[in-house]
Amino acid sequence: MSREIVKKLYLKSCFEELKILKPGNHSIYSKIIGMNLEKFRRAAKISSDILTDKNLSIGNAIFFSSRKCFIELGSNYNLGIVLLCAPIIKISIEGIKNLRSDLKKEVASIKNEDGDLIFKAIDYVKPGGIGKYKGKGNVSSYKKSLNFRKVMKIGSKWDRISRCYEENYSEILNFGLPYYRSIKLKKSEKVAAELLYLNYLSTDTDSHIQRKFGREKALSVMRKSQMIQKQINLKKNYKRILLKLDKYLKVYHYNPGTCADLTVTTLLIDKIIDIFRCPV
Repeated sequence: MSREIVKKLYLKSCFEELKILKPGNHSIYSKIIGMNLEKFRRAAKISSDILTDKNLSIGNAIFFSSRKCFIELGSNYNLGIVLLCAPIIKISIEGIKNLRSDLKKEVASIKNEDGDLIFKAIDYVKPGGIGKYKGKGNVSSYKKSLNFRKVMKIGSKWDRISRCYEENYSEILNFGLPYYRSIKLKKSEKVAAELLYLNYLSTDTDSHIQRKFGREKALSVMRKSQMIQKQINLKKNYKRILLKLDKYLKVYHYNPGTCADLTVTTLLIDKIIDIFRCPV
């Protein structure tokens, strides 16, 4: 697939995610105080140019795009999206035969030098709550004996992005993507994306909330989301219910940023497999 096509699909996925109602997260419906919608769009454009550069290794692509976004925008607008989408973009440009197996090979082939650059990107941007973790495998002071794969394995116990690298995006490919595609058969893509986000919020603790506020608060948000999901199954006016959840989460500054990252990534994969017509 050409670089320009992949870039368009990535940008479309990022822009679509900003147009859906995502309780606790930034959108055209409800912003996060201190964050700017146009900066989210700008972050997508900056990263699209670098992530689709065929001359860059995956580590360089992640580091340079993350650093440039942070320098220009002054805050973390898309590190999670960059981390999750970089391998998908890379295999798409190279040509996909089977998305699952190609993705597994790509992640498994990440060299120590590229792993170091990925950790450098995370340490540079410092996503919310990352500094609170000082245990084994923290990206600021991991030892050389802990390579990229080992750190991802350690992090996968509580971090859903690390888990995607460790478990070959199983959360998305086995659950998120089939759920989204099944809803699309009955509802619009916008509705399907909103329910997809809520589904991610309901099935596991959000890594961003857990890093900043601890596991108990993250579990509380997950359980509340599960209750909301059951209500939506019974009522047609689900927007009102989502807005109520959004208000609650924003009062306490609980931003499910990782669920938003997973949503963008799912939208991207969905578009890619529609073009490639490849098995997942």
